[in-house]
Amino acid sequence: MLTFEVIIVTRRFFLLLLALLFFFASELNLCCQVSVDGEWDGRRYSLADARRAELAARAAAEEICPRAARMPRIEQRCLLSFLPPDGESRDLSARILAQVSGVSPLYAVRAGEHSFGTVADRDRLEERLRAALYASMPAGAVRACYAEGIEILPVYGRSGSAMSVRDMAMLVSELVPALYTDRNGTEICG
Repeated sequence: MLTFEVIIVTRRFFLLLLALLFFFASELNLCCQVSVDGEWDGRRYSLADARRAELAARAAAEEICPRAARMPRIEQRCLLSFLPPDGESRDLSARILAQVSGVSPLYAVRAGEHSFGTVADRDRLEERLRAALYASMPAGAVRACYAEGIEILPVYGRSGSAMSVRDMAMLVSELVPALYTDRNGTEICG
């Protein structure tokens, strides 16, 4: 009778171990870490997100530089993790594109329906636009802004294709009307 009880206890212990093994296996996530030209960022990506990011970066690089795009060396390490993937495919695409020769991060400038082109330095453009706005400010005005909101959006483009900040600021300030406000809140068109 003692052996029968030992067998039952052994089976229950084995079933408990098997249940724990299945539980922990169900909590595991298949992830990968990605290296771009030897630089690992430590983030975990799902396999689908990593592949999607690489394909998107390759397509963008080939569109920007059809013949000259040289993709960086990309390595993947697969791993099992109890933590879910924390990397985004768009961030990985940006990391990859930043390493493609002939491709540079730029800023597209738009206002209303106008698209003006790209610049390399957002901060200097904003500074020049503010300076141009306040340089033409009429007497009595206390606030100034452009009538159409100016959008400066991060994009990628061919290296060397950006306009100079000075030329862009002149173009925008000539084509986008300015609005000025006096102390009473009355708008003055510039």
